Amino acid sequence: MSLHKTPNPEKGARYLGLLDQALCAAHWSEVPELARKVEKHAPERKSFTLAARSQCQIANASHRPTSAASNATSSLHSLGELVPRLLESTTATSAKSYPDDAFVASICLAEIYWVQESPIDALKVLEGATPSGQSEKSAAAPLGWLEVCTVKAAYIRAVCLESTGRHSDARGCYQTAVIQTPGHRSAELRRWTERLLASACMYSVKKMPSPSAQDFSETYTAFKAWAAYWDRAGETNSAGTSNVDVPRRQVWKAYYDLLSTILQHGLLYNTPPQANDDLFVIAGPDYSREKYSASKRAQRKEIKEVERTYETLLIKETQFPKASQSNTEVEEWAEQVVTNWRAFSSGEWTDSDLEEGGKNAVSRIVLDILYRAATKTFHSTPILRHLFTIHTALGEFDLAMHAFNSYMEITDKGKAREEKTGKRSIGLDDDDEAVLTVAEAVRVLCRYGDREQAAKALETTEALQKWLDQKRPITADRMLKNGGDHDSGRPASQSSASALKSTSLAAAYRAMGISQAHWASLTFESSDRPGLLEQAASNLRRAQRYDEDSVETAYSLALVLARQRDVSGAIEVVRSVIESRDRPDIVREDAGSPSPHDRKRKLIPLWHLLALCLTADDEFEAAVQMCQAAFKQFGNPLVLFGQPMETMLRDPEKAIPSDSGARGLVDQMEGFEKEGILQIKMTEIALLELTEGPEAAVDMTDELLSVYSRLFGSPGLPTTSQKSEPAVPTTNSRLGGTLRSIAGSIRPRSSRSVRSEKGTSRRLSLASADNTTFLPPLPAASSNNNTQDLSSPIAITVTNGDNADTEKPRGRHAHHPHLPHLPFHGRKHGDASRSRTRDESLTVSDQDLISSNGNTTLPQSQTADMSNAQQHLGAIPHNEAHTNLPPPPGHDNQPPRQDVRLPAPHPASASTIPEPHLSPYYERRQNIGVLVKTWLFIAELYIRAETYDDAQSAVSNAARFAEALEAGLAGEDGGTSAMKLCLKGWGGGQSIDDLLADVWAAKAQLSLALSKPFAALSHYEQAVSLSPDHPVAIIGLSNLLLDIFEETLPAEEPMPSTRPLLIASNPLIREARPTLPRPTSSSSGPSRRPSLGGTPSFLDQKPRPVIEDDSEEATTTTGRRARPDPTPAELNRLAARDRAYMLLSNLTKLGTGWDDSEAWMAFARACELSGEVKRARQALWWVVELEEKRGVRGWEVVGAGGYTL
Repeated sequence: MSLHKTPNPEKGARYLGLLDQALCAAHWSEVPELARKVEKHAPERKSFTLAARSQCQIANASHRPTSAASNATSSLHSLGELVPRLLESTTATSAKSYPDDAFVASICLAEIYWVQESPIDALKVLEGATPSGQSEKSAAAPLGWLEVCTVKAAYIRAVCLESTGRHSDARGCYQTAVIQTPGHRSAELRRWTERLLASACMYSVKKMPSPSAQDFSETYTAFKAWAAYWDRAGETNSAGTSNVDVPRRQVWKAYYDLLSTILQHGLLYNTPPQANDDLFVIAGPDYSREKYSASKRAQRKEIKEVERTYETLLIKETQFPKASQSNTEVEEWAEQVVTNWRAFSSGEWTDSDLEEGGKNAVSRIVLDILYRAATKTFHSTPILRHLFTIHTALGEFDLAMHAFNSYMEITDKGKAREEKTGKRSIGLDDDDEAVLTVAEAVRVLCRYGDREQAAKALETTEALQKWLDQKRPITADRMLKNGGDHDSGRPASQSSASALKSTSLAAAYRAMGISQAHWASLTFESSDRPGLLEQAASNLRRAQRYDEDSVETAYSLALVLARQRDVSGAIEVVRSVIESRDRPDIVREDAGSPSPHDRKRKLIPLWHLLALCLTADDEFEAAVQMCQAAFKQFGNPLVLFGQPMETMLRDPEKAIPSDSGARGLVDQMEGFEKEGILQIKMTEIALLELTEGPEAAVDMTDELLSVYSRLFGSPGLPTTSQKSEPAVPTTNSRLGGTLRSIAGSIRPRSSRSVRSEKGTSRRLSLASADNTTFLPPLPAASSNNNTQDLSSPIAITVTNGDNADTEKPRGRHAHHPHLPHLPFHGRKHGDASRSRTRDESLTVSDQDLISSNGNTTLPQSQTADMSNAQQHLGAIPHNEAHTNLPPPPGHDNQPPRQDVRLPAPHPASASTIPEPHLSPYYERRQNIGVLVKTWLFIAELYIRAETYDDAQSAVSNAARFAEALEAGLAGEDGGTSAMKLCLKGWGGGQSIDDLLADVWAAKAQLSLALSKPFAALSHYEQAVSLSPDHPVAIIGLSNLLLDIFEETLPAEEPMPSTRPLLIASNPLIREARPTLPRPTSSSSGPSRRPSLGGTPSFLDQKPRPVIEDDSEEATTTTGRRARPDPTPAELNRLAARDRAYMLLSNLTKLGTGWDDSEAWMAFARACELSGEVKRARQALWWVVELEEKRGVRGWEVVGAGGYTL
């Protein structure tokens, strides 16, 4: 007799709940026992218990080890035994009473078909399987497994549709699943939800038809649901994985790639999006600044979060590689992060668009990522390359060079190993990437480094040349393409240069030329300088052959040619690269660039160099036009400065940029670019002085200071962080210290009132010229030299030669500051006939600078509305209304329409490196250094205009800023030291000692103008003590020393007397003058002009001792007698002459003085007074050669970065 217990409904309900929890938690070991108890106490739920047991078998079959292939196969085939029973349960009578149980059984059956790779059968089952929906109304439903089955059904349906090729249905299924975001309450629900969302994300990426705003929006929705799911679920691990699961890390990587692609295409978040609108748009003209910044901040925040999540998974799941392996995924991740960093560091993003700390904080985050990535790589050259790039951008040049040195060492050894073994090394950058990295390092060393870094650059290019000459193994695909022999024992090889791209070769030879030219200006060996410049020109020409449109190569080559006095060659190089801007391919490339004005920005120094070259050929009117063309190429001044020129001139304080004000291209420029713009204005003023006189140039100083305030902002005085700044005595000048006083009351009332009306009208005419005139072309080359130029005249009126000569100021002392040209050169400053007979010409197109009515208009924004695929363009200019004319060719409508589908990212955006962001101290020192130069330039103008009070005020302002900068050094880390004062260090510009020496030299020039030679002598001595190789100070000091030797100036300052003591015929001076013989004519050499090449050969000759012999004093009738000892006065004069000779001899051998005609003129004088007449004649011929090809200003003012852009 057996006991049969009746079912207990309460126990059945409780065991049913426990079974549901076990299924949801994936506790498969508990399922069979709980299913038995449910069947005992709730026999009507047999469909559910059958599905539970079947689900347990499916889980066990799926978790079999992959090595036991036969067992796993048999387990999967054994699932087929469950199919008939499950089919019966879905049609049983209980299924009608409990439809959800039938749904669960159907999903279990569909899963079996799916596991057995029968997607069609699975879809048939799923077509009739639908939940009742009753238990879904409550979040605390008793059957949580039903929710899991709902998600599982959606996943299996989408995967099966995809595998059967029904992509449209699969796409709709995924979109429905993404919109109806599943839950995350249990382990199995999280597992199937993750699988569903991961598949939806990867499918949307794989099947995205084209990179359009609509497709981006659809794909982004899937990833947004993925991110939202993990925000709710946290980092809880899924219960298990199978061989069909998409790795979680792969999904996050795809998410990051999608956000990166959106960033590279310049799309913005549409916040908040309206109904049926795309999630991404391109900012249009009506896009407010607040909305623009909010969208950018949201974009940066999301990228940062995804970046952090993926990096955590990557670092956690990646093992350190063996020496023979490389972690490709880590290196690709670092490459993607740096690519995004370039976008964030571009001019399209501002500090306000990013998180706290701006671009500097973004760079620090990327730097941390790279160092963490380095812990998962072994000698990775890509990681080292990126470290060099980021450290350079942060202005941490020492750390950047450490990374580069490691990069060079690993790469050099790897290339040597490849050359020896014939096999490519694992983990090294390819040849093109390595060459471009070395070229960029050379650029950084030459542009921002000191003498030590210049030597390092030359050494680096020697290693680069060795790389180009090395033999490299040919890859398999290249061997097949070239028909290589695979049967040989040693792989075929070729030279590295032959395998490089043309752009890489151009960068390599450009780096060689720049390093050689840069070292030529710093070397102490004067005999090496001509050879270095020749090699530099040769390498730069080779670079230009490989990349004819490179602005960087053209600039470097033209500057080297100008230094070599090949002005016509320099003009031709500049002309060709400027004219190429109108070529269709260049126009298309600029239009596709993230910053369409990048090429125009690079052309600014070339316009300046062209202007100086034209002044060397006495074409001053054309030079003025080139200076103006540098700004007019941007069209409206709003593009460059962000505000009208009238605002900058009338209210300098409004010229200072602000976060809320309009921003122009100058707000995206680094210090060297800004200084280049300021130097162009100085050249423009120098040309105005040359053509209209110094008084006209003085009227332009207001505009010069206004431009400075717009470029660099309010200078302020450097303050120390540890102690207060010492008080600086103020002067009695009206200049003051603020920018309002700088531009508003720079001249005393007495001198200002005379020229105020004239100066105001000139400034207004120049400001209006920027808005209403276009750039006249240079005289075109023609067979008929009498052809008249019919272009519109410029706003500046150039006086004739006679008037220009009458306006020259008369000096008050023999040592009047030197005008732009030596007096014996014979130039006619007002002669325009020579300008019209040039053989070389430059035609400047003005169609892109003006509109049809003659007024410049702001160029249309590069962004457009992405709501549709087209946008309206502005009307095509005509002389008549467009309604009276036929439609333009190729356009049926007027205005025409433009396709605004997303272009591909500009290829240059992946290789350009943002300009370094210097440390606050070096940036402040650079800005104030430029301000000191500006004040000294203004002081020279006032000196030549004989307004000495204003000149004194300008020099005092320069001194005040320079001295305050010296005091500010004490507050920096490490304090002040003689080494820090005399070395400029990283960052370019001048050292503090050099700035102070410039100020003292300017004080000396002012003292000379005021007929105070002894004060000038003291000032020059102070300048030379600060900067021993200071050209201006050495030349001025040497001239005074030679005056002392010639007795036109006493050796010591005389006591105050009623009679003038500076006249050579003074009897007191005559009595104290010792008798010294003059050199005889027998020591003179041939009078023909010697042939001089680069540097005069007589520089290498040792000075001959002067043998002075006077027969009347040295001999008597009875025999030769000893000469008396020289007097102290004579010794002082001889010492003065010999010191001047020594200073000038050294200066003319240095890079700062070898092409300085004033230095050679003074040196010729010293040679003549030393009795070396032949050498003096050679020096004078050299002066003639230098003056024939000398610009109105020195070549060094073209670019503060030397030969680099």
